[in-house]
Amino acid sequence: MDTAPPGFRCSSAAATVISISRTFLPKRINFSSFSRPSPPSLHDSSFSPLHIRNSAGSDGGDRRPKTHYYSPREPRPSVPSTSLLQNSGRKNKMDGEQHRRQQRQKKRREPAAAEECVPSEEEASISVTALYQNGDPLGRRELGKCVVRWISQGMRSMASDMASAEILGEFSELRQRLGLEVGAAISNTSGAATGTGELAFVIQGQPYLYAIPMPKGMEAVCLKVCTHYPTLFDHFQRELRDILQDLQSKSVFPDWRTTESWKLLKEFASSAQHRAAVRKMTDAKTVHSALGMQLEKVTLVQDKIDDFVNRMSELLRIERDAELEFTQEELDAVPHSDENSEPKPIEYLVSHGQSQQEQCDTICNLNAISSSTGLGGMHLVLFRAEGNHMLPPTTLSPGDMVCVRTCDSRGAGATSCLQGFVNNLGEDGCSITVALESRHGDPTFSKLVGKSVRIDHIHGLADSVTYERNCEALMLLLKSGLHKKNPSLAVVATLFGDNEDLLWLEENQIVDWGETNIDDLMEEERFDYSQLKAIALGLNKKRPILVIQGPPGTGKTGLLTKLVSLAVRQGERVLVTSPTNAAVDNIVERLSNMGLNIVRVGNPARISTSVASKSLGNIVDDKLAVFRKEFERRKSDLRKDLRHCLKNDSLAAGIRQLLKQLGKTLKRKERDMIKEILSTSQVILSTNTGSADPHIRRLDSFDLVVIDEAGQAIEPSCWIPILQGKRCILAGDQCQLAPVILSKSAMDGGLGISLLERASTLHDGVLSTQLTIQYRMNEAICSWASKEMYGGNLHSSATVASHLLVDSPFVKVTWITQCPLLLLDTRMPYGSLYAGCEEHLDLAGTGSFYNDGEADIVVHHVLNLIYSGVSPNAIAVQSPYIAQVKLLRDRLYEFPEASGVEVATIDSFQGREADAIIISMVRSNTMGAVGFLGDSRRMNVAITRGRKHVAVVCDSSTICHNTFLARLLRHIRRFGRVKHAEPGSLGGFGISPNPMLPSIG
Repeated sequence: MDTAPPGFRCSSAAATVISISRTFLPKRINFSSFSRPSPPSLHDSSFSPLHIRNSAGSDGGDRRPKTHYYSPREPRPSVPSTSLLQNSGRKNKMDGEQHRRQQRQKKRREPAAAEECVPSEEEASISVTALYQNGDPLGRRELGKCVVRWISQGMRSMASDMASAEILGEFSELRQRLGLEVGAAISNTSGAATGTGELAFVIQGQPYLYAIPMPKGMEAVCLKVCTHYPTLFDHFQRELRDILQDLQSKSVFPDWRTTESWKLLKEFASSAQHRAAVRKMTDAKTVHSALGMQLEKVTLVQDKIDDFVNRMSELLRIERDAELEFTQEELDAVPHSDENSEPKPIEYLVSHGQSQQEQCDTICNLNAISSSTGLGGMHLVLFRAEGNHMLPPTTLSPGDMVCVRTCDSRGAGATSCLQGFVNNLGEDGCSITVALESRHGDPTFSKLVGKSVRIDHIHGLADSVTYERNCEALMLLLKSGLHKKNPSLAVVATLFGDNEDLLWLEENQIVDWGETNIDDLMEEERFDYSQLKAIALGLNKKRPILVIQGPPGTGKTGLLTKLVSLAVRQGERVLVTSPTNAAVDNIVERLSNMGLNIVRVGNPARISTSVASKSLGNIVDDKLAVFRKEFERRKSDLRKDLRHCLKNDSLAAGIRQLLKQLGKTLKRKERDMIKEILSTSQVILSTNTGSADPHIRRLDSFDLVVIDEAGQAIEPSCWIPILQGKRCILAGDQCQLAPVILSKSAMDGGLGISLLERASTLHDGVLSTQLTIQYRMNEAICSWASKEMYGGNLHSSATVASHLLVDSPFVKVTWITQCPLLLLDTRMPYGSLYAGCEEHLDLAGTGSFYNDGEADIVVHHVLNLIYSGVSPNAIAVQSPYIAQVKLLRDRLYEFPEASGVEVATIDSFQGREADAIIISMVRSNTMGAVGFLGDSRRMNVAITRGRKHVAVVCDSSTICHNTFLARLLRHIRRFGRVKHAEPGSLGGFGISPNPMLPSIG
């Protein structure tokens, strides 16, 4: 059966939609011919959308409406032809704006006959193929006025039918008409229907379009555009708006914006699927002149961006689901109250998670005392221990994500979780303040008042704000990445361009750094060659992006602070971000001494006290101190007046209004002060996610964006700050810890690949530079990292190459203090494992491992170092397993002389260093399983934390099953010492002097 008039052939997209339409639409709609008999007159009262719908549904059959036939010669009514819509007996008085709107609508609704609409020569020469190369709605310039008029008529018919469904209250059909309940999908390109909602919408619109004769000579264009989803939706939205406005003018609706049909339309328009289909594409000619790229190259770059955004959006969704599942498991580990349950023995409570208070992750039996509103509208709730008792020992600290809920007498959670974070711990030791996401007056929050409350530290609590901001950044990249007004246009083009674009990069002088004169900017600081190169490249305003790889000890953070200060001296405004608050605060602390106007933006509870004076909240408080004092005085006076006027309702109402206005005045003053502070600052610092703060987004674009520790951030989070600046510097080390990803599927899909890692390999590495001189480690430690991780390019400064513990003041000369590398093997010289050195799975159900024997050996070695004169503050103990970390803390707690020794996981210790590092590997089994110890980046972090001494405690037989770790042990044997350590009493176990290590050859 033919689907097009003689002489025309449907496009593949149109034919696909038409063929699928036969499945979804009533059989009475005939697609075999586009020639129609004369349509019935709209003036025939028997013909109306409502009458058709009632007759169609009377027999219980298909309730989809028949096609609306409108004659192009007849004037279109302003509303659907129905007794409910006509209101013929009523005449409404309209103001000038309503009259002008009616005239515009009338003009658009008065189509000439199809045969009278003669296309111009320009319209007749429209390239049908070119239409599908655009994802934007097509207008008169692309289609011609005849085709646009044809589309408007069809979409108005469809919008009229939807308005009829609105009046009848058939909301399920409204959803179906927008494609929200249709499960079909097709795969296509460009702007055609590409998914469930788009396809359903296009199918719904076909009968309304085909009911209207096509303009002569433009049939091919009509057939093409009738499947172009962005164009159809754009016309439909305008027509529906006009119809609803007319109905409002006839008092059918009080407000057209609150109608269900308009809400559903906006719901559909806000979906990611719709936004991707109707994205506003960049003017190709503008991009060509801005970037020096050919049109075809710009199209390829945009296609890469599209693929990247679609892939990353899906991976973020998968990771989000994994986070929610993990959070739920954590919450389930804190059992809810069960009124029918029998009291459980303490052993049950310990093994089922109710002993978190003993593990310092939970505080029970708290009372909600008061609440207040902090800067930015945070809802702060003060909790105090029942009976004003002291809070139990806790690991909770400001910034920790927590779950707040009521509990029963046994401490079990009794209500749903309120998510928040610790704002501060009271100095009296009896109180804790939590910032809750719930607002004052929330019925869930009201359940806390007068009840016993528990606060649980939930590790890895899923944060919806982070997820939403990452998704928003991807959508902004998709829609505006190549837009001429995007300040980061050059960055986007560079990161998504191919190697052949290198010529453009070279023309902008971003390869050669020697021409950059920085002598006049450098004062008396002495930098090595690799550092000078990085600074010069970073100050080159023609370079859109620079990747600085800073291996351990190379002075990356100090270099960044110097680079930022020099950029400010060049007149640039700088945005500095990092994935973690700790890294941001570290840079703030260093920049504070350089005389710059800097502002730290972020959650006050997560900002270190050492840099709190630079936080936005503190600066606002200082500047508004006098104003707030006067504000509190006036508010107090008004409240006193209110208490004396309670019997006078009118006077009391007036005072309440004054109090309300006073509060608005304070908020307005705070808002204006924040804008002034940020707009005049030279450097703004925040986390990657924090840079999406509305106060920052409203500012003008930055000249330079610097992202520190970019290797630990997922790429979507880096695009949040990047899109706010003209150029970007990514600093970090892809050979150290990667982003934390919970979902294996997301990891396999590439979410764990950081932008720093990806950018460092682009364009044959021309975007990247590496710092090559380290100023931290003894050469014996550095040489292993250089060979295994940095291709032999990392070298030691002469100032640190040979330093040892014995060189420190007050340290005795012993074989330990003269040893840079030490292996304490839990295997006997001839292969047997010492008793008590087996690994064990944590009984608490965390999935972590611990090793009692290794813990004893670590404690013994720590005490040996301390007794040799090494300061406890210069010693750090690491383990990859949290269960072992807790065990080591408990063991060291028994020795007061070791109170200054820090014990932490390897992951949490990145970015820090110590004179002596002791690593407990934990794993010891007959299968040779090493778990994530085999991650070379994690072990690189562990080893390179030590300046003068690194000791590894492990079962060499198990560890050597991994070839990477086996090379580490061989390196220690060659450049350090090997001892066979037997755990026992701390005063009596010995360390065998036999250096032989059969298990590693």
